[in-house]
Amino acid sequence: MRKSPKPTPSTLAPDTLDLLERVLDVRLPPAYRDWLATRNGQMPENRVITFMQNGRQTDTVLHYLYAVNSEHDYNDLWDYNSKYGKDLRPWYLSIGGDAAGNPIVLALKGPNHGEVFFRDHEVPFDDGLHVIAPSFEAFLAGLTAD
Repeated sequence: MRKSPKPTPSTLAPDTLDLLERVLDVRLPPAYRDWLATRNGQMPENRVITFMQNGRQTDTVLHYLYAVNSEHDYNDLWDYNSKYGKDLRPWYLSIGGDAAGNPIVLALKGPNHGEVFFRDHEVPFDDGLHVIAPSFEAFLAGLTAD
């Protein structure tokens, strides 16, 4: 008999967030840490992301925000970043993505710390990184309705 998956926790305890920070060897931006603590993996009501790509305004739709300890591997922060995030670390963390599989990444270190980026996965890393917002809080505030 197959064991059913454990449901995704809708909130995270401080010790779980502390462990995440220790494993990543970073201090998460406060707004993102708060989002995980209170809305782990939940989707915001507005989902359209607007940003500049190669000098022109571009839109995409947020398909998911990863959860810590998700019941589904495809939506799990740990799982996604351990499998596909090696080219991002230690500077960036994939926190979600659009329907085309392009990651939404959060800068964890360096001069861009706290900024949110769209990562076009079909081009080299440096060419495919486009600023969405100066912070996770601004990212959420900038999302618009479909």
